[in-house]
Amino acid sequence: MNARTARLITMSLAGACGVMALAGVLAWMGAGRGYGWLPETEAPPVTGVGHIDTDAVVMPPDSEFAEVRQRPIFNEDRKPTPIAEPVKDEIVQVVPLNITLTGVVLTPDVKLAMVRDNAKNEAVSLRIGMPLPGEQQGWTLAEIRSRSVVFKNPQDETSEVELEVAPGLTVPPSAKPTAPAAANAAPVPPPAPPPGGVPTTVPGQPPGQPPADRAAELQHRIEERRREMREQAEKLRQQQEQVK
Repeated sequence: MNARTARLITMSLAGACGVMALAGVLAWMGAGRGYGWLPETEAPPVTGVGHIDTDAVVMPPDSEFAEVRQRPIFNEDRKPTPIAEPVKDEIVQVVPLNITLTGVVLTPDVKLAMVRDNAKNEAVSLRIGMPLPGEQQGWTLAEIRSRSVVFKNPQDETSEVELEVAPGLTVPPSAKPTAPAAANAAPVPPPAPPPGGVPTTVPGQPPGQPPADRAAELQHRIEERRREMREQAEKLRQQQEQVK
């Protein structure tokens, strides 16, 4: 430690001692004797900024805010905001069902109904829960049966459509076109000739066509429909395997 540092330390200590001596002399002369602790039973009065209003706030009557409602300050034009009318649920107009059920696929993995829109002459394949396209979209496929399907509209009205292989010709029970059982179904036997040799007519067939030819044509239509249904079922199975 050099001499300069020693002098600085000595002067600092001497100044501290002088301050302490001055404080002792002031205390001996009575400085600070007028201050003391207040009794615990008395509380200092609260005034000025720290004053708290304990009275409940009373709102003025609603009539005094009429001007505020008539000229809102947060609207640029100072005009009341118009009250929007509640949006009413639109009533969906359901058109009458106008389709023909042309095929049904029932397998453990695939349930499909093939229908034709008679108005547009368009074919479409539907699964349960799918709506019809176009104007008949209000009808949703609700159930697929062996020879019929059931559609439902938003009013919970149901409509059952029977399976047909041609307009006006209902599929007989022996020609059930379901898959895969329909693939191995026995051929439909030709109808027996009526007594007396008088040929009968079938809706959709020429009246002069022999019964054997009509039966063969019906069998041919059924076989063609079965083949189309098997192809569609195979395509759906392949699509499901690709998705998995």
